[in-house]
Amino acid sequence: MVKSSYLLGIDSGTTSCKTVLYTLDGEPVATASAPHKIYHPQPSWAEQDPDDWWRSAVKTIKNVIKRANIKGEDITGISVDSQREAVVSLDNQGKKLSNSIIWLDQRAIPQQEKIKNILPLNDVLSITGVPIDFIFSAPKILWIKEERTNIYRKISKFLCAKDYIVYKLTGEMFTDYSMASRTMLFDIKKLCWSEKICNELGISIDLLPPVKGSWEVAGEVSSAVARLTGLKKGTPVACGGGDRPCEALGAGVVNVGTVNIGTGTGSVFEVPLLQPRIDTSGRIDCCCHVIPDRWEYEILVNSTGASLSWFTDNFGFKKITKAENNGVPQYKFFDEEASIVDAGANNLFYYPYLWGARAPVFNPKARGVFFGFSHGHTRAHFIRAILEGVAFQYLEVLKILMTMGVSVSKFRMVGGETKSALWNRIKADVINIPIEIPRVTEAASLGSAILAGLATKMFTDVNKAVETVVKVGAVYEPRKDLHGKYQRIYKTYWRIYTLLEKAFNELNW
Repeated sequence: MVKSSYLLGIDSGTTSCKTVLYTLDGEPVATASAPHKIYHPQPSWAEQDPDDWWRSAVKTIKNVIKRANIKGEDITGISVDSQREAVVSLDNQGKKLSNSIIWLDQRAIPQQEKIKNILPLNDVLSITGVPIDFIFSAPKILWIKEERTNIYRKISKFLCAKDYIVYKLTGEMFTDYSMASRTMLFDIKKLCWSEKICNELGISIDLLPPVKGSWEVAGEVSSAVARLTGLKKGTPVACGGGDRPCEALGAGVVNVGTVNIGTGTGSVFEVPLLQPRIDTSGRIDCCCHVIPDRWEYEILVNSTGASLSWFTDNFGFKKITKAENNGVPQYKFFDEEASIVDAGANNLFYYPYLWGARAPVFNPKARGVFFGFSHGHTRAHFIRAILEGVAFQYLEVLKILMTMGVSVSKFRMVGGETKSALWNRIKADVINIPIEIPRVTEAASLGSAILAGLATKMFTDVNKAVETVVKVGAVYEPRKDLHGKYQRIYKTYWRIYTLLEKAFNELNW
């Protein structure tokens, strides 16, 4: 083995930067994290300082090198993934001109409506794979153009979040296909910026960075950055990618038939495709993957992990806090409580729509509901109902995929929800497909490390890299008897939803 035997994956998320040093066979050696602050100048606005991202990256790189007790020259390659849709405005000297408008920001809703009057939805979908939505970069860029003209006149280049970190590491400005496909300006079939959409919106392509594959080298660590971080000057830095497709790669989900579910506040189904297949209804995004010749569907289920967090914060938190203080992890506490309750939670149903519903019902008026509780229900029943209510959303998403011609033989799942063994079992029993939990469940940084290995030729093939690096920690097989019981409960659950849907329209939101 060569002397330099480590890969560095930098996962720059919305709330924090997590940097992990991996061996070439995917074993985490050292980890460091640093928080990101979100600014809200107005209630519906959400901004971040790009230099906060950079400072967090520098801090975590230095800490990882120190904790691993290695030298910068031992790191073969580096890659970065990040939140998507955020835009960074740079002048002709490469200096930021303002804070970044991130994906949580809602200020560009008027620009979204203007775009609908300029471009037919079918044109946008067929070219970009995504609908007209303020979350994407294009409406944010238009907002800057219309509302911050003094800044817009000075802009030389727009970058995405991880692109800014790569730029600070190397001095090179690029984005990759996966990030570009979340701008609403990129042709996902031709793999280039769409002249048609950019011209119609009055956004010069010259303001957009060159696009590379996530697995290609963007540049090398500069001498100034080497002095600042402890990295070796000249270390290759991969172009990197979006956090969600990097997460799928880190879970080993690169081929058709296997689906990754990234869990956290919400859950995202990441579905590999051999070619771009547009959802003409505009419900499901079709984006570029971070590996060659792959695209993916992305399907968001709102308020999955957030439902359990909400319940914890508002009901029974003292007992949970006491359990954690005694060394009992939160999810183990949930498992112990909910496991004493039979499947179906004694006809208590939960609908996880705390801020409206994306998939599977696509109803912004929907709200969270506990239905059917009586004096005989305990907190354990409520916890069980939350776990099952989320699992029922998963099965409905699976049925949507089937109607779109996607065949699924296996699920992998990463993120916070995987800490609950009972929840994993319930999901497998409900959807009736095995669920595999990789050993590395915070998979985005591992996906980044794999990209670093591909860029530096430490890995010559994506599938071989995944076979070497990604290891399964646990497998949850569906149990036939419980699946049969859940099938009956599931039918009742969704019949009740159709009645609730009418009630949602009565609420004055």
